[in-house]
Amino acid sequence: MTSINQISAGKLGFYMALQFLLKILYHPKYSTKWRIVFWLNAALLLYLTLMPSVNYRLSIDNIDKVFHLVGFGAFALFLGLAYPRLQLWKVFFISSLLGILVELIQSQIPYRSFSFADMLADWLGILIAIVFLKISKPTKE
Repeated sequence: MTSINQISAGKLGFYMALQFLLKILYHPKYSTKWRIVFWLNAALLLYLTLMPSVNYRLSIDNIDKVFHLVGFGAFALFLGLAYPRLQLWKVFFISSLLGILVELIQSQIPYRSFSFADMLADWLGILIAIVFLKISKPTKE
């Protein structure tokens, strides 16, 4: 049987570990590494969203919406981590603008099309990243 002190100590240990990880996540010495990750992610995202469509079928319905959610969520997350002084509304604006531009360009690529549903998936992924950045950003002490 666990006591209340053991549960409280476990919660405190988890909280302290989480705080430690967040300090590392936002430590200035990692900003260059986050910028490299961000730009590699941006290049991969643009390549995958703008290459002509390949003729394949996945057995999962709407899997492309999941790809949009994850891809643009990662873009926004890495943008916020790479440039921590960037205000969150700017992270949202830049990420959303890229999503809109991708959809407009896709409308001009053979076998690709403009999709509002893809844009909604982009925005959902971006919003999830913004919420994570908001709650994980360390407070000034």
